[in-house]
Amino acid sequence: MQLLEFPNVAIIAGENAVPVAQLPLVWQDIAKGTANVGLCNAQIYVEMAQLFLYKLEQGDVDLFNERPELAHLKSSFCQLFGQLGRETLEFYGYDFMTHNYPNFEEILREVESKDADYVKVARIGLELFQEFGYELPASFYHVHLAPIYRDHVFEERALRFDKRDIEHKRSWDAILHAGKVFAVQMKVQSIASKYGFTYQHGCGCNSHLSSIDESRGTFAYELSQEKRDRWIRSFIWTAWYEYAFFPIVPNTSYLV
Repeated sequence: MQLLEFPNVAIIAGENAVPVAQLPLVWQDIAKGTANVGLCNAQIYVEMAQLFLYKLEQGDVDLFNERPELAHLKSSFCQLFGQLGRETLEFYGYDFMTHNYPNFEEILREVESKDADYVKVARIGLELFQEFGYELPASFYHVHLAPIYRDHVFEERALRFDKRDIEHKRSWDAILHAGKVFAVQMKVQSIASKYGFTYQHGCGCNSHLSSIDESRGTFAYELSQEKRDRWIRSFIWTAWYEYAFFPIVPNTSYLV
């Protein structure tokens, strides 16, 4: 990667990035402190957005950095993924706004009259929020609460093909795939295991949307305080590129 010194290129941690003024407006508002978000250190998230957009708009990826014979494809990549990158940041800019997060008190009241399993899922969601708060986007909590809105909590739905959740498929899939950041996934499963559950996601076209299964034991896991911020940044970064790449992932009903 070659560092550039132009007015329209910022340098963050030794890497090229777009200036704040070139980010979607919602991120400019977050940078100015005028957006209704609960981020403790919004500057870190803004800098991530600057880096993310530059890499997609300029094709600053391994494919072109390591394979010069593909340079003729770079402009097409930048045109496509620059647009997808902006869509991604637009979505998550708003997803971090506090009014988009679940109202856990209200949810707990709503499930009181239902089967105990619904209450357990709601409490898992609440404990996740107590752990991560506004550090993770609202969709992180909504996808883990998804089973309480089904006929029974063990109901399985194929993410890409079930029309009942079609409006959430891109953002929820991104969160579930970001679980490859194993430390965050371990914390989710640790909390779920206290209530006798595990969360399952198959990463295929039949990937059951935050499907819950029974757990046969509990285990305790705590995020290392020394590494916590790094894991959270990695989780968010992974969710962003999973969201951006979602529309180009081949899918087939054969797996459903």
